[in-house]
Amino acid sequence: MHRIDLNVARSHIGRKVNLHLRDGSVIINVLVTKAGRHLHGFEPNRSVLHFVSTIRGKARKIPLNEVEWMEPVENCLVT
Repeated sequence: MHRIDLNVARSHIGRKVNLHLRDGSVIINVLVTKAGRHLHGFEPNRSVLHFVSTIRGKARKIPLNEVEWMEPVENCLVT
């Protein structure tokens, strides 16, 4: 796998994805809303991914260097 950078994260804005994290956990079925540099809080100029949980509707953010890869979620259901 290649490393997720800011351009890759921005290409997923508006799409539903599963976020696979470096520690092996997965955050499922989230809508990516924004990706950019975070100027306050963690560390200055650290890349952050903003997403909304489609199950509970809560907005969250995660440092981009903690994301291993993003798996797109298909919108259609197989019957």
